[in-house]
Amino acid sequence: MKPITTQIRYALSLLILLMLSSFALGFTPTAQQIEMFKSLSPEQQRALASQYGVNLNDLGLGNTTAQPDLGQGTNQQNARPTLQDVSMFNRNDNATTPGNEDKASQSSDKKVSLSQFGYDLFSGTPDAFTPVSDVPPPDSYVLGPGDNLVIQLYGKENNSYNLVVNRDGQIQLPEIGPITLAGLTFSDARQLLMDTVGQQMIGVKASVTMGSLRSIRIFVLGEALQPGSYTVSSLSTMTNALFASGGISKIGSLRNIQLKRQGKLITSLDLYDLLLQGDTSNDARLLPGDVIFIPPIGATVGVSGEVKRPAIYELKRESKAIDAIKLAGGFTPTAFPAASRIERIDSKGERTLVDANLTQPQGKNLAVKDADMIRVFSVLETMEDVVTLKGHVERPGGFAWRPGMRVTDVIRSAEELLPFPDLNIALIEREIQPTREKTVVTFNLGEALKKPKGPEDVELKTRDTLYVFNFEQPRTEQLATLVERLKLQASKNLRKQTIVISGHVRFPGEYPLGSNMSAQDAMTLAGGLTENAYGLRGEITRITYSESEEQRIDHISVDLANSSLQNIKEEDELHIKRLPNWLDQETITIEGEVKFPGKFKIKRGETLAEVIERAGGLNEWAYPEGAIFSREDLRVLEAERLKELRSKLESDIAAANVELQTAEQKVAVEDAEELLESLNAVRPLGRMVIDLNSVIARQGTAIQLKDGDKLVIPRKKQAVTVVGEVQFPTSHIFEPNLDAKQYIERSGGTTQKADDNRIYVVKANGRVFLPESSGWFRTGKYSIEAGDTVVVPLDADRIKPLTLWTSVSQVFYQIALGAAAVASF
Repeated sequence: MKPITTQIRYALSLLILLMLSSFALGFTPTAQQIEMFKSLSPEQQRALASQYGVNLNDLGLGNTTAQPDLGQGTNQQNARPTLQDVSMFNRNDNATTPGNEDKASQSSDKKVSLSQFGYDLFSGTPDAFTPVSDVPPPDSYVLGPGDNLVIQLYGKENNSYNLVVNRDGQIQLPEIGPITLAGLTFSDARQLLMDTVGQQMIGVKASVTMGSLRSIRIFVLGEALQPGSYTVSSLSTMTNALFASGGISKIGSLRNIQLKRQGKLITSLDLYDLLLQGDTSNDARLLPGDVIFIPPIGATVGVSGEVKRPAIYELKRESKAIDAIKLAGGFTPTAFPAASRIERIDSKGERTLVDANLTQPQGKNLAVKDADMIRVFSVLETMEDVVTLKGHVERPGGFAWRPGMRVTDVIRSAEELLPFPDLNIALIEREIQPTREKTVVTFNLGEALKKPKGPEDVELKTRDTLYVFNFEQPRTEQLATLVERLKLQASKNLRKQTIVISGHVRFPGEYPLGSNMSAQDAMTLAGGLTENAYGLRGEITRITYSESEEQRIDHISVDLANSSLQNIKEEDELHIKRLPNWLDQETITIEGEVKFPGKFKIKRGETLAEVIERAGGLNEWAYPEGAIFSREDLRVLEAERLKELRSKLESDIAAANVELQTAEQKVAVEDAEELLESLNAVRPLGRMVIDLNSVIARQGTAIQLKDGDKLVIPRKKQAVTVVGEVQFPTSHIFEPNLDAKQYIERSGGTTQKADDNRIYVVKANGRVFLPESSGWFRTGKYSIEAGDTVVVPLDADRIKPLTLWTSVSQVFYQIALGAAAVASF
């Protein structure tokens, strides 16, 4: 390409700076400045612009390939768009043909779009492919006007001359005169100069080297991406010119690029030789005025699938299918050439398929036509002649199958199994050829290991899958895929080959039906019976259809002692019942002041008094009046009640915050929010109020126990507790002559928030006594006793927007007091 001297570079640098300053100050560069910049080659423009940070688009030069003005005017390049139609140039390797649309839509193969081979060669920037101008030219380089020669004379005279070949093809050598060099190779010109100097200048010798090289004007025409005229270095070849023009459009040929000189074809370049073999022998050097002509693309063929280089290739000398495969780099290791296909457009204009066995001469020599698509399929993912071992084993995986192979050839001993295997049963998933429908065989793995080659040591077939189960874990999930496959292959004439095992077996669920499976096999497959299973009889529910296709449901009683004689059929349900009057082990807990506290197993209908008697009765420190009896189902109910109250209280607080409030209402809402925080911390206790003395004396209704019941008997109490809206909530030593009012006064009296009319007492056993309308409390049995709690509630009338306050506060205090009583024990 045309070099830039130091003086020119300096001038252009000033030009760039002036142009930058002009844009910064809002001025526009003059036409002369623009023309000076345009006189550079595109590569020189980009190099300067990059050096000074100029965007060529801002100068209107971003999309041009302007050349020096040689009297021919500025060229207009035509951009060649990529074809975006449904032609050969936009193909995928899953194209459908008439009649196979459904098959194609169900194909799991990825649709990979094929690209045209070789065109990405031009995707880089042209600057990266410009010829190097600072290396010695080859001896075959042909001199022409504009070339610079450096001639060093030494000997009798010492001089150095930098001479340029003028338009007449001559140089003017001092003391000798003009010498014609144009058209000579550099080697011949050097020898001529050395001989001339030696002959005409006695005692003087010459050393000749090349200086700067000339630029030449060439043309890139035809299907170039940007056809036009270009100024390139005199060292440029055909490929350098192609890169300078942006490359070849996708409708241009890569295999027949023509070099024309004065109307005559000089040579043709096949870029496939360069891309596939690295051969540059036909990459001819250019001379001034040369024309590179790119004709339209020729016949093409696509190669997809299991080849090393899937793409669309242009044909030249290739005429057979194997030739196209060679262009694509050959087959991959996973290719199956025998199942190849060619998609072709026939003489009627319709797409069709041609089978091609590319392992045979007939298939290899099959003629390919324009727009053919060769698809090479891969080998099958499934493995042949293998047996697969799955489940509870040390080394699962595949084993090579051989005729006569048995289970013990795959599992040689129990040491090859993981801990706790189920040796009572194992399962074989087998395929029926050629449909590959699934069937199931069950056998006793323990017996097979004990007696190799015995009846239970089943002979295996190719593609069998052997399942070994864990004795402690369900196997329905392990067999889920097989069960679904058996369901899918069911039809009108073949019912689902599955059964359901329900009731009291270890792993109830849906299982595959094995050939000749008995009820005993089915129960074993489900892990066997549980401890509460009724082992005498089971029941099979069977659905049958008459010849008139009427459904009939039968219930068949099964003698489980002879269950091996009862066959199971497709879609049967085997149900194992529970033992009559079976009761799971239930326990209750008694803590506190009994002789033998702890957990006690109970029988159905056993009462609390009977268990207290089994615990040795109360000791001398027991305080039965404060006993706390809790039950799980009551705790669940309390939890639901608390959840409802929390939700409603939150709603009331939110509604009250939205409304306009007085100062008193704001205080009430703040109180309610504090209560809500306390309520969130409360955990339900599930307490049931009992009179333990009456229970022990067996007076009144006996309390029948349930699993999880708990009785806590505290020691004798000596204190009375005062809580709620008092100045100092605390506990006081019990004094028989004091009433509730006096205990409240000992706690500092009530606060301004207290509701004096709703004070109540929670007895030690959980009962609540509300005040009478006439005064505090009656005397007698309603008097304050040790262990009681006096509750002074908040005045509910102060929180009128919160209608749930009274309910929430009562629930909160009752549960909190019960929990406190348990915690204090």
